[in-house]
Amino acid sequence: MKSLVTLVAVLLAPLGLLAQTKPAVKAPAPAKAPAAAAAPAAPAQTAPTAAAPAPLALAPVTPAPDPNALKIKVDQNPIAHTLTVRCDAPGPTRFEINDQEGRPVITKTAMVGTTPTVMKVGALPAGPYVVRCTAGEKRGTKLVQIQ
Repeated sequence: MKSLVTLVAVLLAPLGLLAQTKPAVKAPAPAKAPAAAAAPAAPAQTAPTAAAPAPLALAPVTPAPDPNALKIKVDQNPIAHTLTVRCDAPGPTRFEINDQEGRPVITKTAMVGTTPTVMKVGALPAGPYVVRCTAGEKRGTKLVQIQ
Protein backbone atom coordinates (compact mmCIF):
# COMPACT_ATOMS: atom_id res chain seq x y z
CA MET A 1 0.00 0.00 0.00
CA LYS A 2 2.86 2.36 0.84
CA SER A 3 4.49 1.73 -2.53
CA LEU A 4 1.18 2.54 -4.25
CA VAL A 5 0.98 5.89 -2.44
CA THR A 6 4.59 6.66 -3.37
CA LEU A 7 3.91 5.73 -7.01
CA VAL A 8 0.86 8.01 -7.14
CA ALA A 9 2.87 10.85 -5.57
CA VAL A 10 5.64 10.45 -8.14
CA LEU A 11 3.17 10.41 -11.03
CA LEU A 12 1.14 13.40 -9.82
CA ALA A 13 4.11 15.59 -8.86
CA PRO A 14 4.94 16.79 -12.42
CA LEU A 15 1.32 17.70 -12.99
CA GLY A 16 1.27 20.03 -10.00
CA LEU A 17 -1.50 17.97 -8.45
CA LEU A 18 0.59 16.85 -5.51
CA ALA A 19 0.02 20.11 -3.68
CA GLN A 20 -3.74 19.51 -3.90
CA THR A 21 -3.63 16.06 -2.28
CA LYS A 22 -3.40 15.39 1.44
CA PRO A 23 -1.01 12.80 2.84
CA ALA A 24 -2.76 9.61 3.94
CA VAL A 25 -1.07 9.26 7.35
CA LYS A 26 1.14 11.74 9.08
CA ALA A 27 3.62 10.34 11.59
CA PRO A 28 3.34 11.87 15.09
CA ALA A 29 6.21 14.01 16.28
CA PRO A 30 8.50 12.21 18.74
CA ALA A 31 8.04 13.17 22.39
CA LYS A 32 10.89 15.16 23.84
CA ALA A 33 12.40 13.95 27.10
CA PRO A 34 12.93 16.59 29.78
CA ALA A 35 16.52 17.74 29.97
CA ALA A 36 16.69 17.44 33.76
CA ALA A 37 15.82 13.72 33.89
CA ALA A 38 17.88 11.77 36.44
CA ALA A 39 17.97 8.48 34.58
CA PRO A 40 19.23 8.27 31.03
CA ALA A 41 16.33 7.80 28.66
CA ALA A 42 16.19 5.05 26.08
CA PRO A 43 16.61 6.28 22.53
CA ALA A 44 13.26 7.11 20.99
CA GLN A 45 12.24 4.99 18.05
CA THR A 46 10.29 6.77 15.37
CA ALA A 47 8.68 5.37 12.32
CA PRO A 48 10.48 6.43 9.14
CA THR A 49 8.52 9.02 7.22
CA ALA A 50 8.53 9.04 3.45
CA ALA A 51 9.15 12.58 2.25
CA ALA A 52 7.08 13.33 -0.82
CA PRO A 53 9.18 14.45 -3.76
CA ALA A 54 9.01 18.14 -4.49
CA PRO A 55 6.81 18.96 -7.48
CA LEU A 56 8.76 19.59 -10.64
CA ALA A 57 8.13 22.79 -12.51
CA LEU A 58 6.81 22.20 -15.99
CA ALA A 59 8.90 23.63 -18.79
CA PRO A 60 7.11 26.21 -20.94
CA VAL A 61 5.96 24.79 -24.23
CA THR A 62 7.09 26.71 -27.27
CA PRO A 63 4.65 26.24 -30.11
CA ALA A 64 6.06 25.02 -33.39
CA PRO A 65 6.32 27.73 -36.05
CA ASP A 66 3.39 27.83 -38.41
CA PRO A 67 4.52 26.55 -41.82
CA ASN A 68 1.84 28.70 -43.47
CA ALA A 69 2.93 32.00 -41.88
CA LEU A 70 4.11 34.85 -44.07
CA LYS A 71 6.77 37.31 -42.99
CA ILE A 72 5.51 40.87 -43.25
CA LYS A 73 7.46 44.10 -42.94
CA VAL A 74 5.71 47.46 -42.73
CA ASP A 75 7.63 50.69 -43.33
CA GLN A 76 7.04 53.92 -41.40
CA ASN A 77 5.04 52.67 -38.45
CA PRO A 78 3.16 54.89 -37.33
CA ILE A 79 1.96 55.75 -40.83
CA ALA A 80 0.58 59.05 -42.08
CA HIS A 81 -0.23 58.86 -45.82
CA THR A 82 1.22 55.73 -47.42
CA LEU A 83 1.88 52.23 -46.19
CA THR A 84 4.69 50.19 -47.73
CA VAL A 85 4.32 46.45 -47.17
CA ARG A 86 6.92 43.80 -47.96
CA CYS A 87 5.96 40.14 -47.89
CA ASP A 88 7.92 36.93 -48.56
CA ALA A 89 5.22 35.41 -50.79
CA PRO A 90 6.50 34.45 -54.25
CA GLY A 91 3.24 34.92 -56.19
CA PRO A 92 -0.08 36.73 -56.13
CA THR A 93 -0.88 38.09 -52.69
CA ARG A 94 -3.99 39.78 -51.30
CA PHE A 95 -3.32 42.68 -48.94
CA GLU A 96 -6.03 43.87 -46.55
CA ILE A 97 -6.04 46.71 -44.07
CA ASN A 98 -8.62 45.84 -41.40
CA ASP A 99 -10.15 48.22 -38.86
CA GLN A 100 -10.59 47.52 -35.13
CA GLU A 101 -13.68 45.38 -35.76
CA GLY A 102 -11.80 43.21 -38.28
CA ARG A 103 -13.56 44.59 -41.37
CA PRO A 104 -11.35 45.18 -44.43
CA VAL A 105 -11.25 48.89 -45.28
CA ILE A 106 -8.64 48.71 -48.06
CA THR A 107 -7.81 45.66 -50.20
CA LYS A 108 -5.26 45.16 -52.94
CA THR A 109 -4.03 42.13 -54.88
CA ALA A 110 -0.52 42.20 -56.30
CA MET A 111 2.29 39.98 -57.57
CA VAL A 112 4.75 40.41 -54.76
CA GLY A 113 8.05 38.59 -55.24
CA THR A 114 10.65 41.10 -54.07
CA THR A 115 8.64 44.23 -54.96
CA PRO A 116 7.12 46.15 -52.03
CA THR A 117 3.44 47.10 -52.23
CA VAL A 118 2.47 50.72 -51.54
CA MET A 119 -1.03 51.48 -50.25
CA LYS A 120 -2.52 54.96 -49.75
CA VAL A 121 -4.00 55.26 -46.25
CA GLY A 122 -4.36 59.05 -45.95
CA ALA A 123 -8.18 58.85 -46.06
CA LEU A 124 -8.40 56.48 -43.08
CA PRO A 125 -9.10 57.87 -39.60
CA ALA A 126 -6.27 57.70 -37.09
CA GLY A 127 -6.06 54.55 -34.99
CA PRO A 128 -4.81 50.97 -34.93
CA TYR A 129 -5.23 48.74 -37.99
CA VAL A 130 -4.20 45.20 -38.91
CA VAL A 131 -2.43 44.50 -42.20
CA ARG A 132 -3.31 41.00 -43.37
CA CYS A 133 -1.53 39.28 -46.27
CA THR A 134 -2.80 36.08 -47.88
CA ALA A 135 -0.97 34.10 -50.55
CA GLY A 136 -2.65 30.77 -51.25
CA GLU A 137 -2.61 28.82 -47.97
CA LYS A 138 -0.07 31.16 -46.33
CA ARG A 139 -1.16 34.08 -44.17
CA GLY A 140 0.43 36.79 -42.07
CA THR A 141 -0.68 39.77 -40.01
CA LYS A 142 0.94 42.93 -38.69
CA LEU A 143 -0.43 45.63 -36.38
CA VAL A 144 0.05 49.24 -37.54
CA GLN A 145 -0.87 52.64 -36.11
CA ILE A 146 -2.14 55.28 -38.54
CA GLN A 147 -1.83 58.93 -37.47
